Amino acid sequence: MNKITTIFFTAIISTGLMVASTVQADDGMKHQWRYVSIAPLGTPWVSHAQAFRDALFENTDGAIDITMYNGGQLGNEEATLRELSEGTIDIGGFSMAGISSLVPEMALATAPYLFDSYAEVDCTYDNYLIDVFSPLVEKANLKLIQWNEIGYTHMMTQSKVLTPEDANALKMRVSASPAGRSYWAALGNDGIYVPFMEMASALQTGLIQGASMQTIPYVAMGFMRLAPHFTLTRDSHDAGAILMNLDLWNSLSADHQAAITNSLQPQQNLRAGVRGMSAYLLGQAKAAGIQVYELTDEQHGAFRTAVQDMYGPMVEDMGGDAAALWPEVLAARDQCRASLTPQ
Repeated sequence: MNKITTIFFTAIISTGLMVASTVQADDGMKHQWRYVSIAPLGTPWVSHAQAFRDALFENTDGAIDITMYNGGQLGNEEATLRELSEGTIDIGGFSMAGISSLVPEMALATAPYLFDSYAEVDCTYDNYLIDVFSPLVEKANLKLIQWNEIGYTHMMTQSKVLTPEDANALKMRVSASPAGRSYWAALGNDGIYVPFMEMASALQTGLIQGASMQTIPYVAMGFMRLAPHFTLTRDSHDAGAILMNLDLWNSLSADHQAAITNSLQPQQNLRAGVRGMSAYLLGQAKAAGIQVYELTDEQHGAFRTAVQDMYGPMVEDMGGDAAALWPEVLAARDQCRASLTPQ
């Protein structure tokens, strides 16, 4: 394991999952919850969760005590999300790609080229998307507690990619997200589904030659050694969210519900930590000899043009309430874009 991976084997695709014991009601007893995460120690996500744990213990006078388990000890996002909905897991942090395995419409927020800047991302999530998506996740017996921050997605590959044609010449991994599937289909690449935790071996064996990836896991989890070309496409953004079992939330007293909400750490602190680490690790990748490609406006335009007709098929693929929610997501983004544009 190289120095960068050793020091920064701290990145994740999602934030930590919080898993509780068999607490079913706020009955005045001490509740021992288990916190489990696929995030290694040292990441902004784990620090964020640890601060939440400590604050919740203090704000409930020790009534809710969380023991943390990191590194994916209780399984992947798809499996633990199902358990969360069923009530065998109580609270957790997930990527939007993970959430969309149970609630496909959540992938609308990861649609390629939906956002032009972090300012648009933050404004849209903070002011609109809780109201858009909360009723949807409640249908899956989930309570949306707080947005997280995963980051912009780029392309990691085993050869140089500057154009859609370059990408189509490679065997690319696709996730279970309907937005991701639609993106690669629009580019003309059928893609190969590989679970996230199996990507390293798939790159080593030649099953795939590249994938969409955020900066932190690309560097910190060693993918850069297997796919030493990193093209900054900034095609989609994944925020992720902290979700809680809705039945458990409803079983708590108003005081304990307020304690959970008040114990959450400022979202902007997490965003700053993730974005700062992403910028730092990108510099470390360049210093280590990784080929990092910053696309020109014309090159970005070629990718946008190639997928401009993907949104209809994407919404159709999601099904459910996607057709009704997609205009709401676009309207929210447009209101933020207008408010951020100098008059």
